[in-house]
Amino acid sequence: MGAVAVAMVSPRTIAFTLPSIVLGLVISHIVRDGWPDWPTWLASLRAFAAAGAIVAFSWVSALWSAYPLATVSTAAQATAWLVCCALGATAMLSEPRRNAFHMAEGFWLGLLAGLLYLLVEISTNQAIKIFLYNLLHVPKEWLRPHNYFTWSAGKIVKISEADLTRNIAPITLLMWSALSCLRLTSPKQAWRAWSIGLYAIVAVVIMMSVHETSKVALLASTAIFLLALKKPKWSAGTLRVSWIAACLFVVPAVLGLYRFDLHNAAWVQQTLQHRIVIWKHTADMAMTSPVYGVGAGAMYVMEQTDEQQRAPGENYPGVSPHAHNVYLQMWLELGAIGAALLTLFGLALIERMQALPQFDRPYAHATFTASMTMAAASYGTWQAWFMAMFGLTVICFALALRTHKVAPGDA
Repeated sequence: MGAVAVAMVSPRTIAFTLPSIVLGLVISHIVRDGWPDWPTWLASLRAFAAAGAIVAFSWVSALWSAYPLATVSTAAQATAWLVCCALGATAMLSEPRRNAFHMAEGFWLGLLAGLLYLLVEISTNQAIKIFLYNLLHVPKEWLRPHNYFTWSAGKIVKISEADLTRNIAPITLLMWSALSCLRLTSPKQAWRAWSIGLYAIVAVVIMMSVHETSKVALLASTAIFLLALKKPKWSAGTLRVSWIAACLFVVPAVLGLYRFDLHNAAWVQQTLQHRIVIWKHTADMAMTSPVYGVGAGAMYVMEQTDEQQRAPGENYPGVSPHAHNVYLQMWLELGAIGAALLTLFGLALIERMQALPQFDRPYAHATFTASMTMAAASYGTWQAWFMAMFGLTVICFALALRTHKVAPGDA
């Protein structure tokens, strides 16, 4: 419960709480059942083989990267998060159902607690955060970006609403697993009311925020969830087509947005205008090494060496430490090979979702849609908290699966 709530209060802490959760699950398994049956666990880890191929290629990309140390560091971090996610999900699926039941209760209650905190913060212009920062005398240099904070007489008097965008990001990724858990663990006669209530709070918080990607993720995942309830094959087909398009056609898509001058269109939100400029410059760089890419993690170092200048006809600089688009960053850093591996990874996930019980499939499709949307216009691929957020999403969905699955010997 605490880890999920903290994820929305301070999302960067996911990079610290997730390993703690996984360590606790593994220790719990050892204390309860002894050392894991490693052949069985390794067999279950094959589900992560497609993701492992991407990580393995990120290691290989150090051979031609202009910044091999950055590439090796990035590959090492990605490996650590993949192992953490795989172990956590496998351990969660081995938990006794009674334990999973109580964790499921804590999960959706923790999400609800985090949502209520964000609702108060958005409604009061972050009064809680301002009060705590001033009470603790947090130094200016600790708070970034500096332009988000307004100071007067040594105290914070205002925080930009954009400072909460990172807090909003995990919500749609975790919501569908929480709704799945809630369906079984809430009062049986009132689970629909509880589900509608939780969804309504999610919608209010997201729509009141300025995180536009989460708004799109909420609408898209809701549409896919409803479609999967009635036409699961159509839903799976929609996901396959969308995933292939996102992975393989992102470069011409973003160049098209730029060519139609949408980065200067008055009706386009300013953050999207800026991202179109970033995407265009990233796509141009990707075409300098379209097959193998420039090396995993190289974009961050490359952009640090470039000047923050605007090209003619652009209102924003095209330089950024990351692409704000996982699919585009994959093309830049790992090229067509990386994009192909990412495509296979997503398609493999969709096939595994199709093998799930009918009850779980709509929640899986909606979670995948929210994750796919978040990857399309959000943060950097290799940011520690961002990778950890997706890892937490997988483990929470494994919890939902375990809550509903009755295994031999369950009480």
